[in-house]
Amino acid sequence: MAITKTENGTYRLRMYIPEEVKSSLGISSKVVEKRFKKRSDARKFEIELLTKISNIFDGGIDIPLESDGNILFSDFYTNIWWEAYKSGQTTSTAKPPTIVTIENTEIIFRKHILPLLGNYSIDFLNNNKQVILNLMTQKSREYANFKTIKSYVISIFDWAEELDYIEYNRIAKTIRRIKAIKKIQLQEEKNDSDLYLSKEELQAWFSAFQQDLEQDKLSLKDYVLFFTTFFLGNRKSESYALQWKHINLENKEISLVQALDRKKGVKNTKGNKKTIFSIPAELTALLHSWKIQQKQELAKFNILQVDEQYVFTYIDSKGNVNSRLHADYLNNKMKTVKRRHPELTHATPHKLRHTGATLARLSGVSIETISEALTHSDTNTTKYYVNTSNIVPMAVGEIAYRNLKN
Repeated sequence: MAITKTENGTYRLRMYIPEEVKSSLGISSKVVEKRFKKRSDARKFEIELLTKISNIFDGGIDIPLESDGNILFSDFYTNIWWEAYKSGQTTSTAKPPTIVTIENTEIIFRKHILPLLGNYSIDFLNNNKQVILNLMTQKSREYANFKTIKSYVISIFDWAEELDYIEYNRIAKTIRRIKAIKKIQLQEEKNDSDLYLSKEELQAWFSAFQQDLEQDKLSLKDYVLFFTTFFLGNRKSESYALQWKHINLENKEISLVQALDRKKGVKNTKGNKKTIFSIPAELTALLHSWKIQQKQELAKFNILQVDEQYVFTYIDSKGNVNSRLHADYLNNKMKTVKRRHPELTHATPHKLRHTGATLARLSGVSIETISEALTHSDTNTTKYYVNTSNIVPMAVGEIAYRNLKN
């Protein structure tokens, strides 16, 4: 009999159950093992169990011991799974989740999963597939990112199995069968034209940014940020993470080696890719002009522009000078330009990425070349970005015909 503290901060009670009292307690195992958030709770349960055993030996009548699986889903999440998840024990990944991922996970549980399943016991849900099928199917009709919910719910029951709260995860296969109905519906309703800008619409955005710059309604920094993100076709977080050491103006090259997370922390690019881009003369000139101006602006605050200096920074809402850009910075600047030019078609930084890929494909650039430029891991992802019908430069019949002529 012992109470020990686990690596994830919970307290584990292991207690030997005499053969003579097992049937009276309603259990079949020789050892009862339970986990608690507090040592005092573990001690309280231990005393209650010892009292039950003593009453049975003295000829008294006692109620069966509650099984581990009767713990509520919400209690299991809070007291058992959460700390294990944060330390990376519930997944097979090499590293524990980042702070940003942990915060997003907490939001998903609080807003979606706990209101849905929190008041049911782990054991009840695990043994009533139809109940969880009905509940989860309804959620799939309401929430587009249903795949994430499925993953977390399965993880909860996998961990319950790992710690012997349930015999095994009976509902994983059932949950995996549920389709992301809301996401599928949104994809079907979306027109290709909603995903990218036409040449005329893109030109209108260029003209609006140019006009606002000339009228001092837009800073040179924001103008250069917009064009850098478009020309590179990169993720905005990668533009935010650019430092001057990543830009070789003489050779007209930019190296994408990092990105910023939502907490403004530096992280690897998606897929840990490191890419060197050749940039056009127009962008090179813009970056050169901005580098000169930024140096002058930083000098006013006695800040020296060094190679490690971030290319795009701002004074944040707390008055911090030279702060890295927050995640929605470029989105907000584009919204501001849109308010001044209501005729513009709605666009976001990510839509610019789709636009560059699609217009390049319409010009006959191969999927493989576009995939490499977008730093995708495979062309299947690129095909989602290229929102147009497949382009065939020459039909097979024409190819055969020309070969005959030759």
